[in-house]
Amino acid sequence: MNTVLWIVFYPFIAFFIGIMYMGYSRKFNARVERRYGPSWIQPFYDIVKLMTKRTNISHGWMHDISLLMLLGGTLATLMFIPVPGFSYFAGYGDMLVIMYLILVPSLGMALGVGETANPNGSIGISRALMMLAGYDVPFVLSFIGMGMLNHTTSMFDLIQIQQSNGIASWGIVTNPLLGLAALFALQGMLGEKPFEVYVAPHEIATGPMSEMGGKFLGIMFITHAITIFLELTIFINLFLGGAFTWIGLIVKQLIVFTLVLSVNIVFGRYRVDDAMRFMWKIPGSLALLGIILIIFQQLRS
Repeated sequence: MNTVLWIVFYPFIAFFIGIMYMGYSRKFNARVERRYGPSWIQPFYDIVKLMTKRTNISHGWMHDISLLMLLGGTLATLMFIPVPGFSYFAGYGDMLVIMYLILVPSLGMALGVGETANPNGSIGISRALMMLAGYDVPFVLSFIGMGMLNHTTSMFDLIQIQQSNGIASWGIVTNPLLGLAALFALQGMLGEKPFEVYVAPHEIATGPMSEMGGKFLGIMFITHAITIFLELTIFINLFLGGAFTWIGLIVKQLIVFTLVLSVNIVFGRYRVDDAMRFMWKIPGSLALLGIILIIFQQLRS
């Protein structure tokens, strides 16, 4: 019964925490720019407004299915991410499953935007897929490196290993190169500057969201809120020892997210080719070096 309750309420918990992070992001940017900024719960009001609109323009069945793939793929990935008190599905799917499922939302969105035939949307989704190829390489290499280092691909087992000896056993300490590579990749996964190129509101009118309105845009916002929680949790589980309690998890998420927002507010937007080149050169090289060090350590032992 406890597992069933977690399956039902876990997405709602992730959504509401993600909504608060969206509000925190807007408030953080405003305060850095010496503005008061909107309310922390303004994103929640925005979603309620969008989901209650009567006019929802559909461009065809693929456009409709894409939103199901976007939200469904995100929720499916979320279920395999262990959090304090819930790790049921983590025993049935390891990091390889997570790497597969996390691609479904982006591919579904690409199919839906292609159905709209909007040039701004097409440019935006082509940039998004190129960025996916950019940040996915160092992130996957970081996954592989952590699996090699700990001799397991189970995220739940990785958390247990890191919690066994305190901070000294955290992934960011045992192999900082992999942790740094994954942190760079996280900046791109969250769509924050300097890797905001696929939204680029001043260039392509918000890209993939150009033809989204009403409930369609509301579902995208809901998915984005859950994705923030999901991707921060993946990084924390891999490199910061997971968390024993929800308070500990949220504190770690806030620290990492604040670091991401600090980079976002300082840097301008890269061009897509510069962003991909950076991802492959810097975090990609760091991840490869981290894996090479692991191989040397294992050969010596």
